[in-house]
Amino acid sequence: MEQDERRKPYSIGHVTKVTGVNASTLRSWEQQGLIDPSKAESGRRTFGDDDIRKIQEIDRLRRMYGYSLAGIKRALAEQNTTAAAEGADAALPNADEPRMEQIGARVRSLRLAAGLSLRQVAEKTGLAASHLSMFERGVAFPSPSRLNAIAQLFNQTLADLLGGTSTSGQAIIRKGRGRIVGSFGPGVTVEQLTVSEELMDCEVWTLAQGAESEGFYAHEGQELIYVLEGAFELALDGGDVEVLGAGDSAYFNSTRQHRWRNAAAGPTTLLWINTDVKRLASLEGAGFARALKLGGPVGSGLGEAAFALELPEGSRTYRVVDLHTAGHPTRVMLEPLDGLDGESVAEKRESFRAKHDHLRTLLLHEPRGHAATFGLIPVTSARADFGAIFVSSYKYLDMCAHGTIGYARALDALGRLGGRSSFSLEVPAGIVDVHLGRHGSARNVSIDNVASYVAIAELPLDEIRPGYKAAIAYGGGWYANVDAGALGIPIQDDDVAELMELGARIKAQINAALKARGGPVAEIDSTLFYEERDGRSRQLVVLERNKYDRSPCGTGMSARMAELALKGRLKPGQLHVVENVLGVPFLGEVLKETTVAGQPAILPQITGSASLSAFSTLIVEADDPLPNGFLCR
Repeated sequence: MEQDERRKPYSIGHVTKVTGVNASTLRSWEQQGLIDPSKAESGRRTFGDDDIRKIQEIDRLRRMYGYSLAGIKRALAEQNTTAAAEGADAALPNADEPRMEQIGARVRSLRLAAGLSLRQVAEKTGLAASHLSMFERGVAFPSPSRLNAIAQLFNQTLADLLGGTSTSGQAIIRKGRGRIVGSFGPGVTVEQLTVSEELMDCEVWTLAQGAESEGFYAHEGQELIYVLEGAFELALDGGDVEVLGAGDSAYFNSTRQHRWRNAAAGPTTLLWINTDVKRLASLEGAGFARALKLGGPVGSGLGEAAFALELPEGSRTYRVVDLHTAGHPTRVMLEPLDGLDGESVAEKRESFRAKHDHLRTLLLHEPRGHAATFGLIPVTSARADFGAIFVSSYKYLDMCAHGTIGYARALDALGRLGGRSSFSLEVPAGIVDVHLGRHGSARNVSIDNVASYVAIAELPLDEIRPGYKAAIAYGGGWYANVDAGALGIPIQDDDVAELMELGARIKAQINAALKARGGPVAEIDSTLFYEERDGRSRQLVVLERNKYDRSPCGTGMSARMAELALKGRLKPGQLHVVENVLGVPFLGEVLKETTVAGQPAILPQITGSASLSAFSTLIVEADDPLPNGFLCR
């Protein structure tokens, strides 16, 4: 033991001073088998020069590259193997050499999970396929703008790709003790002070001479840039270039297109702060006062000049954006919902149903909603730009056009689109493309809906009226298309109650008939009444005996368009305008004809617009006798 003491003369206190690693962390590393100090019978630990070098290397791997304990063990084992093969002079990796294989491997796993080839990712991000391949193998790194494009493609943030810090709430961060991202693009070194932990991501950027973003890019959140030294060139939205010197700063919404460059003859150093949208979602409501123009001039109104509310202990809050599409509501949940199982949105819906169905009733049922309230739960998607689960007061839906139109408007209002006019959306029924600003109005939202087709051209409804028939068609949901005009019932306000009663009877009769005959259609979701009069088309979709769609219903409209196309009354490129009972129209167009399981089908596009109606915080107090709501029909 005396020989061991002489070989390892340093106390744990001395090692903490030399390496900057605290004693509790050293003991943890010892328990994990990363280090092996000598221990006297008294329990006193001592360290030698080799131990100190190893501790410094472990700390470097942890801070600079974000390695896990398992990753550190593998890296140390590889270094030992190399040293044994090449001699003791085989040096440990230089701290200044960027190691990019982790980030590249993360991108490769995301690409494979999404089922995309190198060429497909290259086409979507503007990065050469060969460069992307080198990046995935850890031998090259893309520019910041291209890395941002890669992150957005997989619904990731840059912090998600690069990894974050683990300060565990530590308030003080000493100079040089941040986590180093050795090469965030050519000539760029980033020291992460705190990333992916709190509301703000705070970093110190060092740009080598000539380093630049290599193009404009945009992402979510807001950012503040403060120039510590050097000269920083910044351009926003394609505008004039501004050069910022030491002490100058820039603050802007990150959804604005921006590019930058080091304009100094030497290095430029910046304090760069970003906010994260998911963490913004947990802000107090007062944090949105400026955007909503709340708390205006002081008056006598209740709560005026203050947007704050003291809640009892144990209260839960849920923030939502409410919209309506041609009169039918959509409530979009803003709170991030993690932990849903499944790769596809359809699988995540089943996970939501099993784990969080109480949120559906809480959000949509009385007293916070009503029978007709419709909800949308945003989820991540590995296959599309965004994902969405559709929920109603009584069921889950595969597809909803009015809800998608509302969601597009909400994403745009919340700055989530980053200036894009189109995006893809994965829903349980599949992937649809969504476009903003078509057909002459910036408010319009157009949806390239799922393939729509007629399963049964004529199904007798003799119990309703002898000779009366319905067409059974799919447009994202199953509908019975019936002619209200043939029954002598106009689609207007005064007749909605009669149509709801009749629609419920038709739905029950058809579902009984479908069950008896068997076949691919097990049941319909709704009854669609249509009326063609005076050159106008109207439709009313009855969902339940006491519930109807206030909008013209885009999925029902797709099913009706499939019927018209089958009858030769609607051709590709021909527009089809349908009003709801309130006289508000949707615009339909057959993009192309196709087939589904050998049957004629169409790919319809539905266009409508949505209006914001509320930005709300729903509250559930701990002693609320009806915390998950109720529904009186």
